[in-house]
Amino acid sequence: MRVAHRPSTFQYVIIFSLLLIVSTQQYHQAEANEVDNDILQALTYKIVNLGGYVHPSIKLVSPSPCCQRGIISSEDVTLGNDDQGFWVRVPPTYHLTRNLAMQTLEPLIPKDVLEYAPLSTLDDGALLLLLLVHLKGIGSKEWGPYLDSLPDRPGCGWYGDINNIADEEYKHVAQESKRYVSRVASGMAADYGAFLAKEHWPKEWQNSAEKAIEWSLCIVSSRGTAASPEYGGGVIKLVPLVDMFNHSPEHKGFKELTKEDVGIDASHFEGSFAVRIEKDYHPGEEIFVDYNLSDYAPEEWFMSHGFVPKEASHRQEL
Repeated sequence: MRVAHRPSTFQYVIIFSLLLIVSTQQYHQAEANEVDNDILQALTYKIVNLGGYVHPSIKLVSPSPCCQRGIISSEDVTLGNDDQGFWVRVPPTYHLTRNLAMQTLEPLIPKDVLEYAPLSTLDDGALLLLLLVHLKGIGSKEWGPYLDSLPDRPGCGWYGDINNIADEEYKHVAQESKRYVSRVASGMAADYGAFLAKEHWPKEWQNSAEKAIEWSLCIVSSRGTAASPEYGGGVIKLVPLVDMFNHSPEHKGFKELTKEDVGIDASHFEGSFAVRIEKDYHPGEEIFVDYNLSDYAPEEWFMSHGFVPKEASHRQEL
């Protein structure tokens, strides 16, 4: 016959420990989702107040169905039944651009420094990373919602501890990249670091301009998107919220709205970055975009984004 088994004291401890682990995980999950909700609300408020649009059903979650964090639809959304046709539309007034970087940074740098290290000679990515470092330092209220959305430990393959990289080839590339980034950060810190705000930098940066620039370089590398110089003066910019969608080649990419896209009656939308609704969605389904990096080699994906998508892995095998 079968007899009910009573757990021993040791087994009670094991059961309690497992329950504690599960409850702790659930607590941290709830805490993460609460932070995500606050971030999305703040970004939505800022974007909408500037004339943009955020679909009411999108939700930021950690983790997402595919990744550490992502954007899902919280409701059924049917293609063609939405007046806007967008998940998000972020106006050019809330993009980090070359022009904004120049307007913000140039007054901070002494003229004698600008003579031997002119900001105008830097490419868009370099200007954007200096702008990010400075905005973090001043604790910018205007850009606070976006800064809060950025990860403390971005996903570039070379960033942070690279000893855990299992693939020896990728580890070697990461080591070379890390050395190169260190030289770039050291040089930029020597030229401009003393003139950037530091008061609100994270403790992890230890008041080091090099560490701040390395973090910022990774953010720009992984989140910067190609853009028309007509809207912001450069060919790379950072677009809040739009840069939080995860990648899938089976979906469409971001869209920078042109005159042809918006028409005469909606010319104020021109230059906005948008993610279009392209199919029906069900509650809990993740919303993806295509990063349009089909020419990237696997190691480029890993160094810039910290992962290698299947389509790039397949090319490597060929």
